[in-house]
Amino acid sequence: MISKKWSQGDDRIEAEVQDQGERERWEALAKKVEKLRCLHGDAICDANKCRDFNRKMSDLLMRLEEMEEFRLADRVMDALSVCNPKTGSHCDNSERMKEMLERLNERVNEKLNKK
Repeated sequence: MISKKWSQGDDRIEAEVQDQGERERWEALAKKVEKLRCLHGDAICDANKCRDFNRKMSDLLMRLEEMEEFRLADRVMDALSVCNPKTGSHCDNSERMKEMLERLNERVNEKLNKK
């Protein structure tokens, strides 16, 4: 009987640790999305920052796929489809991208608040 209590307690503690780890991953993801939103604002007229933004969005896409968050990954893929870094020219889709990033941020924060 005592060993059964301990094993149940161990399972509960392990589940709490896993939940805590998952929450920390979502917190890190929320910070990453916020940094991307800031970088996008800076990248609108800077081709190098624009390429850096595009690369970091690709990294985010891979991260979401690894987490098996395919709906969010689809949103990032949609955003990448409108992101076309150009040298010497203003971003044609900056407002659209800004809106997409805001919606992505909202969805990530919704997931975070559920954890």
